[in-house]
Amino acid sequence: MRLFFFKPRKIFDFSPHPYDIGNPIGFWRKYEDNHFLKKIYDLDEAKFEEYYSHHLTHTLQNNIGTEEDFFRHVWQIVRNRIRYFENKSPFSKYHANHLLYIEKLQQFQKYLKGIDQWNARPSHIVIAEKEEIIYKQKEEIEKLQVRLNELNFYEIAQKIRIEEEHLPTIIDLIQQMRELELPSGRKLLRSDHKSPYSKMISKYFSHDGKDIPIETARNYFVEKKDDIPAKGTSIQPKQQLFKIIPAKEVEK
Repeated sequence: MRLFFFKPRKIFDFSPHPYDIGNPIGFWRKYEDNHFLKKIYDLDEAKFEEYYSHHLTHTLQNNIGTEEDFFRHVWQIVRNRIRYFENKSPFSKYHANHLLYIEKLQQFQKYLKGIDQWNARPSHIVIAEKEEIIYKQKEEIEKLQVRLNELNFYEIAQKIRIEEEHLPTIIDLIQQMRELELPSGRKLLRSDHKSPYSKMISKYFSHDGKDIPIETARNYFVEKKDDIPAKGTSIQPKQQLFKIIPAKEVEK
């Protein structure tokens, strides 16, 4: 007896699994593809995976075919049925239904496309998809290359060297600059985040000829509570060697 890919509803079973196909008085084995597709027309898109897996499990458990065999079979009947409806007369009284069937089958076909791990669909479709992917990847590579060239423009051959033990001194000056106000009362430097300062120090300065880890620089720019860092590194008075004073105060 020929076995079928799709799990049939048992005869006189009036409480079948919702994904079983057929009717209570007979499976109509010659039309199993019709029964399988008919379920899809009324199936929510979110249920496609469950529906497909239900019948795939039946195929595998009964040694009817491999997972690839099942996929190829389903792809073929879905593709053929779409073509069938597309070739129907647009003046048919069922034309509106045909359009709905085509739309639902194309949604299911899209699901199948996403699980085709064997490139089992027709070669021209697979090739076209791969060419589209390659084209998009080339576009993305070109964009990234342009961006890389822009970033390379700001790369430096040699970092600004800070004298040994005076990293806190430089950071103290930067922190003073962050607090400077213009005659208008607005801040000279404005940033919603403190990370640009720590990144700037790590990228463009060295300490006694050695790179400054980003975490080391970041520890100087933590949140403060009552002028005392809640966490991180504080600057000792002996390292605060300079004071930035507004010009108008110097003139006094």
